[in-house]
Amino acid sequence: MALAQKYRSPLSNLSFAQSLIQRPLTEQENPELIPAALGQESTAVLVLSELGAAAGAEDLHLVSGPTFVPSEQTTLVFLGTHESRSYLAAIVDSTDYELDEGFRWITLREGFTILNPLHAELFVEAQAIANWIRSEKFCPRCGSPVQASAAGWNQRCTANGHQLFPRTDPAIIASIIDDQDRILLGANANFRTHMYSVLAGFVEAGESLESAVRREIFEESGVHIGDVAYRGSQPWPLPRSLMLGFSAEAISTELVPDGAEIRDLRWFSREELEAELRAGTLEIPRGVSIAYALIQSWFGQPLPEAAGK
Repeated sequence: MALAQKYRSPLSNLSFAQSLIQRPLTEQENPELIPAALGQESTAVLVLSELGAAAGAEDLHLVSGPTFVPSEQTTLVFLGTHESRSYLAAIVDSTDYELDEGFRWITLREGFTILNPLHAELFVEAQAIANWIRSEKFCPRCGSPVQASAAGWNQRCTANGHQLFPRTDPAIIASIIDDQDRILLGANANFRTHMYSVLAGFVEAGESLESAVRREIFEESGVHIGDVAYRGSQPWPLPRSLMLGFSAEAISTELVPDGAEIRDLRWFSREELEAELRAGTLEIPRGVSIAYALIQSWFGQPLPEAAGK
């Protein structure tokens, strides 16, 4: 059985895949880019600490460029433009930056639930680059400190000039469909009770994405995979993943949980999944995640909540 055509189409309206922000040419040095942006009233500065982003009740707290005064410890990154407005990220330490009254730090996961698409994309981009800047403080060649360049998208060794670029870890995530049009969902050992999702895993060195799908699914479930179709991607900077979504054909159905990452596996028909979701005996990822998008694509419509929710 080849994978049905309906499981080959791109996922529609996938969060963070809309490219609302026009990013700069990060490989080019322009020392005047950030100072010029800070001088413009229209520039918005997203303030990001180790606790999250500065935010109000429903949106990010964006500071006007000329009113933002960076400290010596602040790292500024040019995020890009949207409708002729420039956006910067200011990476600060929460102990050195006092939030204005009425604002608070929110995590990226919390931001997923309250922010509009533009602010969510800005937060994702800023969090990804901040994670890298905080973790890469020294040159891997000589151990000397590095300093930001290329508007924050590059770090350069202060001793030998060696350049470092942001790291992204590719990971596959896949809806596995059998010949009865059932979907495979698993309970990860780290999930809370009754949470089931599609399976995922990191791509290994020297491995194609398709090979990673077949290896990861077999390792975690014992299921052999045939046809594989790419559906879409989603940045997931927790801390630096790029989730690459697939649908794939199961050519075997016997389930063997790996006993380490996966504690339980089940095949679900649409009727079975709907009944358990309505009864509240099972949960799935919700919101903006590509996991939800893959499950919903298979289900064919928005997935029901538990009765009384």
